[in-house]
Amino acid sequence: MKILVAGATGYLGHFVVRELGRRGHEVRALARKPEKLALVREWVSEVFEGEATDPTTLAGLCEGCDAVFSSLGIRAFSGTITYEHVDYGANMNVLERAVEAGVGRFGFVSVLHGEAHREVPQVDARERVVDALKASPLPWTVIRPTGFFNDMAEFFEMARKGGVWIVGDGENRINPVAGGDLAAYVADKLVDPAAALCEFAVGGPEILTMRQIAQIALEAAGSKGTVHSLPPWVLGALGVMSAPFSPNFSNMMKFFGALSESDGVGEQTGALTLRTFYDHLAAGGTPDDLDIGVRA
Repeated sequence: MKILVAGATGYLGHFVVRELGRRGHEVRALARKPEKLALVREWVSEVFEGEATDPTTLAGLCEGCDAVFSSLGIRAFSGTITYEHVDYGANMNVLERAVEAGVGRFGFVSVLHGEAHREVPQVDARERVVDALKASPLPWTVIRPTGFFNDMAEFFEMARKGGVWIVGDGENRINPVAGGDLAAYVADKLVDPAAALCEFAVGGPEILTMRQIAQIALEAAGSKGTVHSLPPWVLGALGVMSAPFSPNFSNMMKFFGALSESDGVGEQTGALTLRTFYDHLAAGGTPDDLDIGVRA
């Protein structure tokens, strides 16, 4: 198949490009800066240089493609580009091009339990894309991950500095997933006829409490620090107070606050454990290392 990957320069996008390329698919990668594809260039058949937030640069983006996969999203706390521009606007631009081309499948990454947290602007931005997908003529597949390993790297960085902060009592459970393991799951679903018009909540092989994750991070970092608890209302207050100055930071605080008191468990997939990931970081590795799963 010929598959367009939007978000190919991001954390998950890198892994999806590699997985699809390994399986023999032709990958067309959308990139604003093609040099950011350096890690995965050998698995890219064609680079489409364009800006996802600017529809005038996307003419012909999906022409000739059998499927589209998008993990476009913003992670920056600062800057003038917001979730509305990227998580909603950019994904809608890609969806419109996909509808024009009549692709056979559109795979999209949204948020676990996103439909229950639409009061959070970041979540609602992605859920409006899901709404548009469901109203489109395209066969769609929505992937709802529990959390990525690169997000869990923040716990390790705190541990390395001497202590880890969690929100609430830390007893809420999650099974975060490695980028490579999730990419394999995505690649399976994109070509599975039974996955059309379906949503999948998915995570990694281990179900852990947030307190357990903090403790694993401390052990991997060789730290004698402790786990500290932050009341959930603090994140909500930060979100409100920061809104006039940094919409991105505000939305992120609201997002973390909304998810901090509930479980985030999805279908268990993959094999890479969080301790292996943290040991990799302790040895000087990075979250974006494409070979960690192979070595593990």
